[in-house]
Amino acid sequence: EREAEEWVMALKEKISEHSTLCIFGFGLGYHIEALMKVTDCEILVFEPDIDVLKIALTHRDLGKVLGRIKIISNYDIPLIKGSFRILKHNPSVRLQQRYYEIVEDYLRTRRVLQTGLRIAVVGPIYGGSLPIAEYTVKALKALGHRVYYIDNSVYHEAFLFIDNVTRRSDLQDELRRQFVEFASTSVLARCEEHKPDLLIALAQAPLTQKSLEILRAGGLKTAFWFVENYRHLDYWRYIFPHYDYLFVIQKGEFITHIKETLRKPVHYLPLAASPDVHRPLELTEDEIKEYGSDVSFVGAGYKNRREFFTGLIDYDLKIWGNEWDLNSPLGRVIQREGRRVSTEDIVKIFNASKININLHSSAVHSGVDPFGDFINPRTFEIAASRAFQLVDTRESLSEFFDIGKEIETFKSLNELRKKIDYYLSHPEERVEIAEAGYRRVLKEHTYEIRLEEMIDFIMRHDFNLPAWTEKEIFVDEIMESNGYNNELKEFFKQLKDKGRVTFEEIIEHIRDSEGDLSEAEKIFLFMNEVKNQYARP
Repeated sequence: EREAEEWVMALKEKISEHSTLCIFGFGLGYHIEALMKVTDCEILVFEPDIDVLKIALTHRDLGKVLGRIKIISNYDIPLIKGSFRILKHNPSVRLQQRYYEIVEDYLRTRRVLQTGLRIAVVGPIYGGSLPIAEYTVKALKALGHRVYYIDNSVYHEAFLFIDNVTRRSDLQDELRRQFVEFASTSVLARCEEHKPDLLIALAQAPLTQKSLEILRAGGLKTAFWFVENYRHLDYWRYIFPHYDYLFVIQKGEFITHIKETLRKPVHYLPLAASPDVHRPLELTEDEIKEYGSDVSFVGAGYKNRREFFTGLIDYDLKIWGNEWDLNSPLGRVIQREGRRVSTEDIVKIFNASKININLHSSAVHSGVDPFGDFINPRTFEIAASRAFQLVDTRESLSEFFDIGKEIETFKSLNELRKKIDYYLSHPEERVEIAEAGYRRVLKEHTYEIRLEEMIDFIMRHDFNLPAWTEKEIFVDEIMESNGYNNELKEFFKQLKDKGRVTFEEIIEHIRDSEGDLSEAEKIFLFMNEVKNQYARP
């Protein structure tokens, strides 16, 4: 008991600022009892030897201890929120040295999560996943990560210009292949420059199999968010094997196939809304006149939509988006001559329309897609705008919204017309449903929530840091260590917000600072001069 109290007193200052304590070793529980007297922190105890636990529980009354702690005897480490500290019961560590080395390595990776990961997000050159890449970047930053966005949309015009270079399809294909190769190599170069902890690529990101294998060989873990319908776009068959983590918007047989054939970590991660973009707006009278209508639709003119919406042209209908036939019966209701609509204008349309129609796309079906097993982003974006929508019935929609209370659906043109008539004459019900859907999205369906789920999944499935992070140090570890003098600790307080730093970042910080150099700063600069003159490249 006395040894346990002395152990706790020696550590008291180090545990005061942490919300979770990770204890290596249960022993006979004396040190844990003593620890419980001085802290209200969550306590995780790592003890792989079940026989030790049996001995402790046989000879001592540890009911209060067991009611307060969580014991972990394997490598299934929970996601720890908030700061944590490792405290070692040295006799236990000596008995199970290899186990604790592995756990400490896992916890170091989790510690990186506390200070924020450095994440490279690779977007597409163009297409529907481009805005999703931008929302992903915003969400990760909001979660406290340091994000480097590799924006490939800068190549869009040059990529499209290939069609003007030659009319021969074989030459066009070869030029596109070389262009993607160039874009992919530029991703490699930027990862080498910025040295991320993790790379997340969105669907259609220009990353070749060769580049992905180079990244993986360097130890950088890669994740792919495939926000496409796997039935319509099958390039996933060739690219999935080259990523470490896979995230998809369809489940069932698709996920089963991936698990059985690729044996890779795969997770169902549906789309969402970005509330700072998709939000309720106060529109002017002119904006309501320009963007408003009884019934509206925003999206590209896929086959099923072109056929379906001809049955609605007797309503006050406005269709916004591209790839529509202006010479068809729908021509008179298509806005802006079928040009693309900006995200800002789309949100205004959602807000100005009495009823937003949300018909999921299909290039092969007429009307409602019978294989509706994913939810498009419009579903969440309209709801986040506190706008009313009628969406075609989807297999998993009830998992996200309470149908009839938070969202309304239709299965056919006839049912859609009946519901349009009903809700145009019952505006108070439209408002009530839109308000309920709005609250549900903010609570459960934002990109911050989705990306937190993604990072959590990655952390639980053998994530480790690339080799280049081995040169980094945790600032808070230095500040808490007894082995460093006070002047050095004061210096590192200036770097606390960074979480982790390399020697080069320390030197850069000193050079960017003003005023007289401290002794610690002089020593670092001297070390840098020695390194530059004598260290091998």
